[in-house]
Amino acid sequence: MKPAITDPHHVSGNTTMLDRPAKALLSVNALNALGNALSNIFINVYWYKLTNDMSQTLLFNLASYLVWLPAFVAAGWLSKRVDRTKPLWIGSVVQMLFYVVVLLSGSESPQFLLPLGLMYGIGQGFYWMSMNVLSIDVTEAGNRNWFNGINGAAGALTGMAGPLIAGALVESLPSMAGYAAVFLASLLCFALSLGAALLLPKQAAAGVFEWRSLFGVLRHREWRHLSCAFVGVAFRDGVLTIAIWLWVFLATGSENATGRFAFATTLLSVASFYLIGRFGHDRYRWRYLVLGALLMGVSLLGITAHLAAWTLVLYGVISAVARPFFDTPFNTLTFNAVSRWDQGGRLRIELMVWREMALSAGRISGVALLFGIYRRGTEGLETSLSLFLVVVIAMGLLPLLFIRRAMKDQGKVIEK
Repeated sequence: MKPAITDPHHVSGNTTMLDRPAKALLSVNALNALGNALSNIFINVYWYKLTNDMSQTLLFNLASYLVWLPAFVAAGWLSKRVDRTKPLWIGSVVQMLFYVVVLLSGSESPQFLLPLGLMYGIGQGFYWMSMNVLSIDVTEAGNRNWFNGINGAAGALTGMAGPLIAGALVESLPSMAGYAAVFLASLLCFALSLGAALLLPKQAAAGVFEWRSLFGVLRHREWRHLSCAFVGVAFRDGVLTIAIWLWVFLATGSENATGRFAFATTLLSVASFYLIGRFGHDRYRWRYLVLGALLMGVSLLGITAHLAAWTLVLYGVISAVARPFFDTPFNTLTFNAVSRWDQGGRLRIELMVWREMALSAGRISGVALLFGIYRRGTEGLETSLSLFLVVVIAMGLLPLLFIRRAMKDQGKVIEK
């Protein structure tokens, strides 16, 4: 596998101009993000309240991560054989079916946590494979930072509004009726996202899925370094995406307070995502990455010493500001690497599948370790969690080493 002949850094036109397919894809993802933002926090809180067992909620998430990768691979194969938008449709439909089952099973749903986790993972795997590939298809190096910035800002806005609305609904309605209302609203968002996805222009099939090229990725230094970075980032984020919100709920005992916490922290991310997407310069990319990773590590120090409401607030504020400084340039760096090595689009799906394999390794290992800690029971739990968070901090910082090497492999000038 050799770099594409075309220059992935070529810029044509205004760097803040997006064409109709790019805008349509942003709409699809914004609706999907809102559906997830409404329920992602509270589906876990819902099952914790029904089972009073953190390990059961982690089991659901572990099951979803385990099936996410094979679903992602299947979606990649389908994209090459049929159409790159088809997995997006399938993922949206499966996500809708997931919430239909949750609504129909009601308080009995914890009995089906394993199959529900598998269903959720399949929906997410199909959706995100197509979304990641299409995000490259509809952008170029010149406007990709802007696209990622807008996409990140939309995710932050929905992440801000969703939990606030959901938390207020849960506490304002009697018994578990609020949860049903939240899950129904998510179902509607996924239906609208599917409708918007159906309007995307057809992306022609690219032929046969090249398994040999997929497993040949590690022959190249740049991709070896990026793969290690993906594992570290996913280890950190896969755990924190689940655990932080459950810990906030346990610390406050209130869904409404949890929703307000999410609102306040993600509000800070909106400005950060916009600023880095609109005004960020490639020549400072390394500085942004270092700043974001270091601050996210610092944000966890308080929780590592003492898990309490005030340390969670400290984490929320710092990480909300810091995350866009890492995520936006890292995503742009990744997409540019894909377009550089994808042979003019021929191997794009294979490279995205390889990226997901590395991310899945990080997510699965992180959540499995946390699941094992809670599965052991309450004896020594606080000490185990502190040690675990030290590992999370280290795994979040480790990608900097590999990203720096990958940037050198690309021949980029790294700011010192």
